[in-house]
Amino acid sequence: MVYIAVCEDEQECRDKIKTHLNNYGVSNNHDFEVAFFSAAEEFWENFQAGYFNIVFLDIYLENGNGIEIGKKLRSQGEACQIVLITSSRDFAIEGFELEARHYIIKPITAEGIGEALNRCLAMLSEDNTGVLIPVGKLELAIRRKDIMYVEVFNKVSVIHTTREEIKTYMPLSQIESLLGGAPFLRCHRCSIVNMNFIADYTTTDFIMKNGDQVAIPISNSVAVRQKYLDFVFNRLRGAADAQ
Repeated sequence: MVYIAVCEDEQECRDKIKTHLNNYGVSNNHDFEVAFFSAAEEFWENFQAGYFNIVFLDIYLENGNGIEIGKKLRSQGEACQIVLITSSRDFAIEGFELEARHYIIKPITAEGIGEALNRCLAMLSEDNTGVLIPVGKLELAIRRKDIMYVEVFNKVSVIHTTREEIKTYMPLSQIESLLGGAPFLRCHRCSIVNMNFIADYTTTDFIMKNGDQVAIPISNSVAVRQKYLDFVFNRLRGAADAQ
């Protein structure tokens, strides 16, 4: 079951979204449980942490703002897939900051809903993939999306996740191979970062969203930072293409 919230105050749009969601579910053998909300207050009154997998947010609500709802969701640590609904094409930057998966430009169409669901469902599936890391005599499964960065101290690889630090003797090169490229970036011979968790950077460090700093080698600083900027640009371009 996929749990979906739709924040939309226009009844005609709500009806179209409901129809297209139902048709998509039938055609693609997906079970959706959908809750509709017409205002931000109504959404928060019924909100349960970790419940919704996908949240459709109309940017312009009569009572509330979809961007603000999205910001609050992210500030509370919600990893749901966000789809922005708008009549404007001016929110690519805000959408990137919210890690919005798709934009739907009104009028609502079956194609727009279908593209959004395709992207969201693919990411939900990918988010559940993990890597097996040897820890002592055991193998620990870690979801890729939970890994913020990895660093090496005295031949011990320390995997920093959103919940804990995990220590393993697996070489960093093997961990890099398991992670499989973007959004993971080998930024130093002793570290790998998940670019989704980078908040800022300097000439010498990436600043992670939790405040930690991951060093960038001075000898390769320009090239490493360019790889991150390319990642950001591609995310923005993807958001723009979705419009």
